[in-house]
Amino acid sequence: MKRLVVLILFAATLAACKKSQTMTLPVPGNKITGKWTINSVTVIPRDSTGKAINNGAVYPEPSYYYFQFNSDNTWAESLSPDPNSGIGEAGNYILHADTSFTLINVNLPSSPVECKITSLTDKSFVFTHQKATLFNGITPGYLEYIFDLKK
Repeated sequence: MKRLVVLILFAATLAACKKSQTMTLPVPGNKITGKWTINSVTVIPRDSTGKAINNGAVYPEPSYYYFQFNSDNTWAESLSPDPNSGIGEAGNYILHADTSFTLINVNLPSSPVECKITSLTDKSFVFTHQKATLFNGITPGYLEYIFDLKK
């Protein structure tokens, strides 16, 4: 009798697990896939609490700077008119819905970069990430990078 009860409980547990797995929401399509020209990069210095120290600086970029996000979750950044020059970065990325993604650089796999998507349409893509820094070599803070991309 005990074996029968244990068997029924085990079967009920498996059925419950199966049921919950089929109810998960599907992951939305990868909208960042494609070649995105880097229009500008804004850099905002922030103190250790995250408060902006000033309005930052906007750096317009040459029209040949771009990010390429592929459907196989690889990415490349090119910073040269000649894409074969080797000037740039590459790696893999992990998309977290339409709100954020993680960039993993092949040269720095132990230092993934967490990026937040602030705007994403068919033609425009804006994302940010922060990097810890020391101002004047002493005061801890962050640099926020805002990438404005266009297709």
